[in-house]
Amino acid sequence: MKSSRSSAAHVPRSKDGRHGWRVVCPYVQWRFRNMEYDGTAMIHARPRNNRKVTQQSRVFRTQRETGNMSSATVAATDNRTRCDAIRHWLTPHRLHCIVLAAYVIVAGTVMCFHEPWFDEAQAWLIARDCSWREMILERPHYEGHPPLWWMMLAAPAKLGIPYEIGLKSINLACATLMIWLLEFKTKLPEPFKVILPFSYFLCYQYGVTSRPYALMIAAMLLVAITWKNRNIKPLPAALSMMLLCLTSSYGLVISGVFAAYWTIQFLYQDRSLIKNRRRFLSLLVLLAFAIALLVDVIPAKGVYHGAFDYPDQSIQPKWLTLLYLWLLIPSETLFTSYLSDSYLQFVSVPLDELFFAGILSGIIWLFLIHVSKRRNNAMLLLISYTVLSLVFLNHFSVHHSGIVLGLFISVLAIDCAQQPLSKKDWPQWCLHMAYQYADKLGSQKTHTYATLFKLAGLATLLVSVFWTISSSVCDIRYDYSSARAVASFIKTNNLENYRWMASWERIYADPNNPDATANKAVASGGYCAGGSDCVDYTSWTSGTLILADPYFDHTIMANAYKGRSYLSWEWCIDPNAAKNDIARWKSWGEPEFYDTIYQPFFFSALGYDRNHYTKMKIAETVTPWKDQRSRGSVEIYVRNDIYRNVLHSPDTGIAWPDGAKRR
Repeated sequence: MKSSRSSAAHVPRSKDGRHGWRVVCPYVQWRFRNMEYDGTAMIHARPRNNRKVTQQSRVFRTQRETGNMSSATVAATDNRTRCDAIRHWLTPHRLHCIVLAAYVIVAGTVMCFHEPWFDEAQAWLIARDCSWREMILERPHYEGHPPLWWMMLAAPAKLGIPYEIGLKSINLACATLMIWLLEFKTKLPEPFKVILPFSYFLCYQYGVTSRPYALMIAAMLLVAITWKNRNIKPLPAALSMMLLCLTSSYGLVISGVFAAYWTIQFLYQDRSLIKNRRRFLSLLVLLAFAIALLVDVIPAKGVYHGAFDYPDQSIQPKWLTLLYLWLLIPSETLFTSYLSDSYLQFVSVPLDELFFAGILSGIIWLFLIHVSKRRNNAMLLLISYTVLSLVFLNHFSVHHSGIVLGLFISVLAIDCAQQPLSKKDWPQWCLHMAYQYADKLGSQKTHTYATLFKLAGLATLLVSVFWTISSSVCDIRYDYSSARAVASFIKTNNLENYRWMASWERIYADPNNPDATANKAVASGGYCAGGSDCVDYTSWTSGTLILADPYFDHTIMANAYKGRSYLSWEWCIDPNAAKNDIARWKSWGEPEFYDTIYQPFFFSALGYDRNHYTKMKIAETVTPWKDQRSRGSVEIYVRNDIYRNVLHSPDTGIAWPDGAKRR
């Protein structure tokens, strides 16, 4: 072995006699300068990572490696290292963590006061009472959406977890995922990350009320996050689109447009479909998956089509609905509150409101198109919304406006992932005009006006936050729905074992609308207990008892369609089935409780005497929509003997027919 002295002889020397490390190997010199000697062999030297090394840390490291440090001291050192790592991660994300924590607190708190309404109860009952085969292969044909949401709810529902705890826990987890992706995985501007989580649709409508839309927007954000590297890593992008397909039929449409745009784009560039095999296989699997879901959600024969099946509803021209989708709905996502939660196809907007909303929508479109155009994504935005608006022509409830907001946020996230927003995104004429005014006003006034301009822009975004506050306060103070009140009324008075009946749907023919579904049913000889110009659908019952069903382990409705606790939407299958149903119900005699609005035929058709019943108010509801309020009440008919002897006891010691003791 050669000595170190002889090895040093081969190293060139500088003029001053020192070894010429700087001349021969600057990299070696850099490595040695960035190493710290800890008292052991040089092979154990570690990079400093630009961290100042104190004498105490050297002693700790030497003691630890030689085994002279106590276990408690080692644990303390490890804990301090972990704390440093957490602190290092939290420092740039402190604001995002605060926003996420505040969102969870706000949404979770309001959830505790929120009474689930029909859509929430329907999903829970399907998840609880349907078999897996029915849930996956049958119900999507009647509900119109893929089964993922019910499958997620099935775990707590079938395990017996209480209704509101199971439902709201799942939705809160999805909403938290949505905001976590928005805060930590997108490159949106910081003001957007602070304000958007508390906007009306993201916080209240999709965060507090439990439906699959929070998961849908989370899937959109996943698509946006994986979009930039979709050609390098196609599998994450394809999986994100599959998740989007599973959340909603609208997600199926959006995912299909994004996948088609992606395919056309790389075909134009590569001139080959299979040049990138992983991308080809990922898109092929996505296509097969989307087709399977599309087959699964094709509407069944005779399924309910919403208010479109009612003859007394006046449907506006499709061109007007399309105009609303482009000039009104973008403004309704964040800035205006002209619409209530109804079908867009049946609303009529005054010209002055449409004009103002059109101006705001135009500003939104100009901003999104300009930003996307600079990053070559304008066609993705326009094609996606065009196809989605054509689908919305057939069915669009105003609460779907949040889907439009999610699409806009996702496209903007794609833009910001390519290049963050900056001063360069302003149009040149705006910058030129700003420079001219800056020269005239001076630096101090320019700074003041610029600050006021930014505050005004943020103030417009705070309108949606005000809607969240307004709706949340209303939800806390009043009953959103009658679900809890009806269930509490039944349980408190031990009324589960009595017979509860619900009225059905009767639709009259409309001579002015020969294409209405009801007219076709009447013309085909559909049964009606009240004449020949109407049709009875006993498969379509009142929803009050359905709202209360999740609080019980079985349906409390004696005349539930096929014994189902949920509404099946199978209302036009057999117009003559009502004849047998009404005859069977009539043979049962008068029930103790009857959930119906008062129409004489609801009593006379079943042989009930209205004078044998007392109408009793169970609950009053106030349902918020942005800054609007919708008031209602729930009333049921109680048979007089039950009303006197069960609900209003003159003597606490009386023996009641049901054997229960009451105060």
